[in-house]
Amino acid sequence: MDHSHTALSAGGPETAPVGAGATAAAPGRLRLTRRGRLLLLGVPALAAAAALMLGAALMVGGLVNQAQASTEASVGVDAREVIVAPGDTLWDIASEVDSTEDTDELILRIAELNDLDGSTLQPGQRLDVPVGG
Repeated sequence: MDHSHTALSAGGPETAPVGAGATAAAPGRLRLTRRGRLLLLGVPALAAAAALMLGAALMVGGLVNQAQASTEASVGVDAREVIVAPGDTLWDIASEVDSTEDTDELILRIAELNDLDGSTLQPGQRLDVPVGG
């Protein structure tokens, strides 16, 4: 749709752009309106902000889950503290405990309760040993 007026003059029809001071855009050059600039800059900015908020929420959620998991590990466990003597093994300590539980199972519980990575013990090391059961 052409928004120009045709004026008649002695030399023939002439076309002039509509609007006071209207100029034709240079060919090959893109002019953005205010709405176009808003879409070009605003939408990516909103997407980046949403991604940051989602990342922060996931990080906080992960920290909360770790805290809950670590506090539930030893709830309700009756234990006594044993100080490791030179030459003691987990088997020695587990077999001395007055328990109806199998010694192998008790060794696993002692290792889990004390966050042991292996079976090596150091003299003077303090271990929580489950009692009863």
